Parts: sequence; structure tokens; C-alpha cells
Amino acid sequence: MSENVFLVPIDPENFDRTVRSPVDLTDYPDRPEPLADLDEVRLWAVDDDSGNGSTFEKMSEGDLLLFYADDEYVGTGRVGEAFADDDRWASGTFWTAFPTTRVYTVTEFNAVSAPKRAVNRIFDYSSSYTPGFMRVADGRVNADLSSIESALEHYTKRNA
Repeated sequence: MSENVFLVPIDPENFDRTVRSPVDLTDYPDRPEPLADLDEVRLWAVDDDSGNGSTFEKMSEGDLLLFYADDEYVGTGRVGEAFADDDRWASGTFWTAFPTTRVYTVTEFNAVSAPKRAVNRIFDYSSSYTPGFMRVADGRVNADLSSIESALEHYTKRNA
């Protein structure tokens, strides 16, 4: 079972289009092989120009994803399948100004609303710390992944 946690910056417009709302793939017969047998999927990616190829390579099925924009975490999910989209089909089809070949599916998505400082506290970062796309170091993950998800869901409900 995976124990990795990834902090994932988002562009809200693209995120809403392909993660917050699943993508209906039935209208796209030209989709990449890893998506060929799926009718619906949530997709996200790593910017090729970000220099985060080695972080992307560490992603495994079941890893926890914490999505954030500005000072707020807006969703959790799990890595489904990570794959190279060499033709940039996903970015050319769904995303604006986001050409990339490093794509992954998102499973078990849940919308949350938690301030950055609350999540930073979970991983013992300073309250003002703003991560880029990154894997949280093993020594900073002191709870099982489902407990981290539950903490964000609880925070969301308590502060709704």
C-alpha cells in the first residue's frame, strides 16, 4: 500500500474541467491507450517545464493527492494511473495553456476547503510555507493516508 503524499498546485479553471468534474471520454475515440477502456475519468498532470519529472516518477497507484490553489486546499484524491502522454492529447483536448506529457488519473476525489496553514501543520511546515508540486518527505508523514484525508474532511465540515 502506498504511503506517499503529493502536494499539488492547481489552476482552478483547468482543475474544475478535469478533476472536480469527471471527463466523459466516450466522445474521444482517439484517447491514449491508458484511457482506452474508460468511459469517465478525472485527469491531472504535471507541467513539463516545471522540472518535476523525478517527482512525477515517484507517483504510484493509491498515493494521496492534496490539491491547492493560493492559500487553500480544495480537494483530495488518489493517484490512479500515471502515464506518458507523448502526443499531449490530454493537455491539447482539455487544458488551456498547460502543455504536458506527464498525466495521471485521479480516483476517490473529494472536495475540501482547508487553509494552507492547517495542512502545513499536519506536515510540520511553517504556517506560511507554500509548496510547489512535491512529494512530502517520509519523515513528515506521521499518520496513515486515510487519517490525513479524514482530517481535511473534518476541517471542511467544521468550518462550512
